[in-house]
Amino acid sequence: MRRTTPILLALVASAVVPGAGCRPSAEPDDAVAGEAASPIEWRSASSADGTFFVRWRPLEEPIPLADPFDVEVEVWEDDSMAVPARFDRILVDAGMPHHRHGMNVAPEVGRDGPARWIARGMLFHMPGRWQLYVDLIEDGRLERSQWSMWLSG
Repeated sequence: MRRTTPILLALVASAVVPGAGCRPSAEPDDAVAGEAASPIEWRSASSADGTFFVRWRPLEEPIPLADPFDVEVEVWEDDSMAVPARFDRILVDAGMPHHRHGMNVAPEVGRDGPARWIARGMLFHMPGRWQLYVDLIEDGRLERSQWSMWLSG
């Protein structure tokens, strides 16, 4: 029978028990509880009628040309971001107003937390000026937040 040395047991314990040996790397010290740690800045605006405060960011930057990417969206009652907004449905889309067309795909939008959604499969298929749209539908009424950006080719 082989004997296990105390050094080997200490290494195994530090790898399995959080706080023993090395610090777990789940979140950096400055991360807000519930917020994914990301160096990518949020873009934010009130919706067109001021009913909602919406912020979004791509999950990779720069936004790729002709390759799918995902977008993180949060919707709050106001810019204090204390209370998640309540509404019936959310749509995330994008278009090129100067070319009078949108994306060639429809992203899948799924809930990722109390005020957070992920739009998967966004695709900017050509360079130029794009607008990202976040549409919120409540009681059959649509309210939009939108941002313009330039995608280089």
